[in-house]
Amino acid sequence: MNIQNYSNKDDKKKTLLKPRIRSSSKEATQQLTQPRIAIQNPPVYRNTTADKHRKHSVDNKKQVKPKKKKKNQKNIQQLDNQEEQKLLEEEQKRIRDLEEFQRQQWEKMTQEERDRLKNEENDRVQIEMIWDKEIHEYKKKCLEFDEWNNYISCNTQIDPRAEKDLNTIIYQLSSNNDDISLNYKQIEYISKIIYIIQIAHQEDLSQSIYNKQDHYFRYIEKLKSIISTKIYEIIKHFYIHYENYLEELNHILKHQYFMLEFNQETQQRILQKIAQKPEDRVKYEILKYSEFTNSFKAAFWYCPLSKIGYRIKPIDFSQISNLQIEIPRQLAGQSLIYYITWTNHDPYVQYKQYTQYLPIGGIFQNCCVNLPKLSKKTNGWILKPTFTDSQLQPLKLAQGFQSYSCFFQISNQYYLQDASKLFVVTYQNGQWTQEGIEDLKVNIDTRSVSFSLKNQYPFMLSTLRFADFPFKTWKITSLSPDKVYLNIITQRDINIGIELDSKLSKLVKPTSLAQQHFQQPLPIIELLLKLRNIGINLIAQEEDAICLQTVFKRSEVENQVLLNLMQTLRVYSFKQSKWNQKCGSDQIIIQFIENPTFNQDFEGDDEFQWRNLEFQLNKVALLECNEKSDKLSTKWSKNTVSHANLLILIQQHQITPPELQFYIEEIQNVELRSNFRTMLKVMRLLAIN
Repeated sequence: MNIQNYSNKDDKKKTLLKPRIRSSSKEATQQLTQPRIAIQNPPVYRNTTADKHRKHSVDNKKQVKPKKKKKNQKNIQQLDNQEEQKLLEEEQKRIRDLEEFQRQQWEKMTQEERDRLKNEENDRVQIEMIWDKEIHEYKKKCLEFDEWNNYISCNTQIDPRAEKDLNTIIYQLSSNNDDISLNYKQIEYISKIIYIIQIAHQEDLSQSIYNKQDHYFRYIEKLKSIISTKIYEIIKHFYIHYENYLEELNHILKHQYFMLEFNQETQQRILQKIAQKPEDRVKYEILKYSEFTNSFKAAFWYCPLSKIGYRIKPIDFSQISNLQIEIPRQLAGQSLIYYITWTNHDPYVQYKQYTQYLPIGGIFQNCCVNLPKLSKKTNGWILKPTFTDSQLQPLKLAQGFQSYSCFFQISNQYYLQDASKLFVVTYQNGQWTQEGIEDLKVNIDTRSVSFSLKNQYPFMLSTLRFADFPFKTWKITSLSPDKVYLNIITQRDINIGIELDSKLSKLVKPTSLAQQHFQQPLPIIELLLKLRNIGINLIAQEEDAICLQTVFKRSEVENQVLLNLMQTLRVYSFKQSKWNQKCGSDQIIIQFIENPTFNQDFEGDDEFQWRNLEFQLNKVALLECNEKSDKLSTKWSKNTVSHANLLILIQQHQITPPELQFYIEEIQNVELRSNFRTMLKVMRLLAIN
């Protein structure tokens, strides 16, 4: 009830008899929004229900975020059209290059050879079409079968080729949350999705499908960006909750060590006691680990004391690769947090960007930051400092000061050989480089690595991704109608043996590696990716040949050789020729020999000898020169001419003995042919070796 003072009865009478006028909607709106103006100079609110309600409503209005503008459908369609146009232009350019290449090859031939190959062209094209159609239909049936199995088993595994599935996953995982345990699970889940996309990408490359490459690149980078955000949230969580860990430390100091608790008032007394007993300073340090997954690990070291002089021993992150870091004197006297994160993938370099370094043992990020300010208690109130992103900026060392000394060990699951080809690299200015690393020592026996680091850069142990190229030798042998054996000796003298059947593959050599990590058969792409993850890269790229300054064969010639190998592999074994790198990119030279016993170790005898085959676009010839020759000669073997296909060459010149003629018609099943082609195409075995 409003109470008013009136000077006389007439004023009171006029006021009471004055008619009440209902306020307009505009005036009512001004009255409701009046408290907004008062926010700049907030009034002293009384402890009433109305005031609490009014203050609460104002706060709610302040927290309303503007809606994000929806993407224009016209712009999205325009981007899609531009991408389709780009892919179309690339395909047209590839066709023009192929036609020009065919024309140049045709001009090099004599008229007699042109007529002969033209007559055989129909047979060659027909064989290629039949074989490609069979493999394509087989791949299609496998895909339909997998989809049906996923449906009836209620398997929710995503399709890496479907944008709808990937967009749904990205939308679900993009939201930030305060549940740190959920972040760990999401990081692990996203890493598995990235691995599935990589497998799909390699499968497409093995079938010469290039129209989905941008799709894979784009979604892998989006998922890696989400992982980086999740990792940042975990780091932020451990930074903000420093006070909670300090309370736990004080409880231990008081009840277990019977020492002074740490706070602003006791800091000087603690420092005086530590000066007399330096080993006690370790008891005032905090070491916290995050939850560990196969994809991510993190550790945080807190030192609340300042001006305590040089540390007695390095920081020991024993649960992360036995990592030890000795901080420089410049930082040893400060109150700081030093944290380490480990990931099993490269979060910095884009998936489509080529880098010559292959990580071994994961990527480490190290960072040293100042401790957050402690909360203050005043008159029963707790004033907590606000967090800003700048607080997680790493402390930089001035020039001329001591470096970080680092030591860690590599797990037994990674392959180490030849310490001279192992490097520690840092990520600077958008690329991995060996700059900033000093006093590197790698001990293969103890699997330990020690070095000095100039600054707080991400680092990793690595080898060159082309360290095993070109192979010293490779050999392919048919063991049965449904099994093939591939043997490789790499540049680092690693003897690798892979058995390939209709669906899976099994690593046979090296024996120790096969027994320890490859006990179960795997699809060939997964086996090759797993080998690369442990430090043995058998998947070649054209950039590898550029770095090695060697020849990388044209894919059209490579595809033709693959088809010829699949047709004749049941009877013949094929091996690398030393002349292959001596000829141009438009030729492939390999050795072949009859294998009457279907034995992977058969190397020839008095009756059967290794001979060289020269493949060019749409033709193959038997060469006169062999591995013992001093000089490469493209002269054909006596009484032979070039043919459009290896199978035609064998039949025309009766190269196959009568007792093996039956087996050459025993063509391998389509499943094995498909798996065999996938292996050689992913490895680019014929292109770089």
